[in-house]
Amino acid sequence: MATRNQKLSSLVLTENMDMSRHTSFSTGGRAEYYAEPRNIQDAVHAVEIAYRKGLPITVIGSGTHILVADDGIPGLVISTAGMKGMSIKGDLIITAPGETLDNIINVAIEHNLIGLEEIAGIPGTIAGAVSVNATANERSISDVFFYADYITANGEIHRRPSFHDYFRKQKSSFHSDEVIISIALRLTPSRQTAEARVRKEKFVEKMYIPPCRRFSGEIFRDTSVISACDAILESGLTGKNGSRAEFSEYQPNSILTYPGCTSEEIYRLITRAEKTVEEKLGLRLERSITLLGNFR
Repeated sequence: MATRNQKLSSLVLTENMDMSRHTSFSTGGRAEYYAEPRNIQDAVHAVEIAYRKGLPITVIGSGTHILVADDGIPGLVISTAGMKGMSIKGDLIITAPGETLDNIINVAIEHNLIGLEEIAGIPGTIAGAVSVNATANERSISDVFFYADYITANGEIHRRPSFHDYFRKQKSSFHSDEVIISIALRLTPSRQTAEARVRKEKFVEKMYIPPCRRFSGEIFRDTSVISACDAILESGLTGKNGSRAEFSEYQPNSILTYPGCTSEEIYRLITRAEKTVEEKLGLRLERSITLLGNFR
């Protein structure tokens, strides 16, 4: 079936979108409908369309932390990756959902605000990081989260403040059909920006993944006993395994793929890792990556 676009005001609604074009794995089937709003008005319009048509909504960012089923996704997929912009108000940095963590950290440091350096190197957008409460190097988005504005499935805009206990380690309570449209992070004023830049680059290097292959964000959450990276290493799961998907030897909790790989192959590797770690270490791994669509 050919892809067809419908232009609705400034929003373009695409039918039968190939989702392999919108994930870092470059795998997955087609979305029944796809929209990439550029501003809040477009986002509200997209949600209203889905509400009127009775379509389920799936929200994604830049596609770095998702696995789309080879059979695709029913309903409307809304990507907030195209919503850009930032502003500074005192110790707050207020950002649109499509900004990358790397860009936000750079702008914050330029304005003498620090506190995000430890999560430098995490791929993807700030909305994606907030939606899973991204964590790295013992630092979480929830440590600096102040509020987020979001659209519910019926088109209403709400604000989720930080003083409610919504977050816990590597999780948040934002639903998969809630469209985050603005995020405020409260950072620490500091003149030690040179040190912050050095610290940021250190963590970027620590999270380094070779650019020659497609990759994911973290697949599993850390356990209370051992990090997911160490669990995968100790279970002998990294490197070549006869398929077109493998756990990275550089970042063991990330998966690299080769051309021609399917989402089903990646899913089989994930489930094999869960089984192997439980058999060898007696630990149950909890998935961090989001699965979209139906997996067998």
